[in-house]
Amino acid sequence: MIFSININGLIIDWCYNLDCQEKQYHKTWIPKLRDIQIITKDLNGLTISEVKKIILEDIQPDITMVKEHNNKLARARRMGT
Repeated sequence: MIFSININGLIIDWCYNLDCQEKQYHKTWIPKLRDIQIITKDLNGLTISEVKKIILEDIQPDITMVKEHNNKLARARRMGT
């Protein structure tokens, strides 16, 4: 699956690395910088690292939601034992 992000008017396509194609559908998976692959070649002066950081910041609300879900599951597990 290919995603797009608009950075200062420049549309950049990206996807997750092949290594984590299956993991991305797990409820508890949290993406890291190394999991992001930039498809667009012309980054208009930006480095790949900068773009990856911007993408990670953009999906931060989703990451926070997953972390909260993981913590809720862990709390429930601890209360049950």
